[in-house]
Amino acid sequence: MRRDEDVPSIGEASHDPETRHWLTDEPLTEDRQRGSVARAEEMWRRGDSAPFVIADAATDAPLGLLNLQFGGDKEVAELAVSVFPQARGRGVASRALRLGAIWGLRELGLHRVFAETAAENVASVRAIERAGLRREGVLRAHCKTHGRRHNCVIFALVPEDFGEPHGSGFTSSL
Repeated sequence: MRRDEDVPSIGEASHDPETRHWLTDEPLTEDRQRGSVARAEEMWRRGDSAPFVIADAATDAPLGLLNLQFGGDKEVAELAVSVFPQARGRGVASRALRLGAIWGLRELGLHRVFAETAAENVASVRAIERAGLRREGVLRAHCKTHGRRHNCVIFALVPEDFGEPHGSGFTSSL
């Protein structure tokens, strides 16, 4: 979960040009930063999403964000990840995506966890592939960023990807 001490790093990263290029979320102003932990806790309480800060195992420094988002079908969730500029290129996104997907499938009993990214976002495509999610296809003109429609690639994991039927209490090595 998010903590108050993580908010300045989250706010700073929300202004990063590379992040801004791929996401439509508005950068966090100082005013919006003040309520960000409470908003994340409320999303968790309502069951809309599971928002996490990705932290360095040795220092506990925030490295990025991972969010498992639930829509109308509570047996399916979408993974979204954003890695802060100083942590890019270290495999942070793929490890976080893998952990989030397995947690959703194993601990929450989800039937499907998926992630999608702009087809031209090569770094995200590679991170999702390294996380072990299976590429399912291209959704043409599916995504819209900064007023422009573009193709997105969709990836997913289901319990059967581990050789186990859903609900069998499968285990997986991370």
